[in-house]
Amino acid sequence: MIIAKACGCLNVVCVDNFNDLDKELEKAKVKNKLSFIEVKCSISARDDLGRPTTTALENKENFMDYIEKLK
Repeated sequence: MIIAKACGCLNVVCVDNFNDLDKELEKAKVKNKLSFIEVKCSISARDDLGRPTTTALENKENFMDYIEKLK
């Protein structure tokens, strides 16, 4: 958070739950100033959370192919 302040963020806050996040997002919209919201999360994952089926390298190559096709 110190770095965010040093980079010019006028609204710097930390939240650790959805309710506080919602409140701080609304406050940031009203303030209309450069904001940084640190969101603290737990390390665990949901049991029903799907896992990636491709590697980071495959994702990069797929993205590069997609960008090339846009040209």
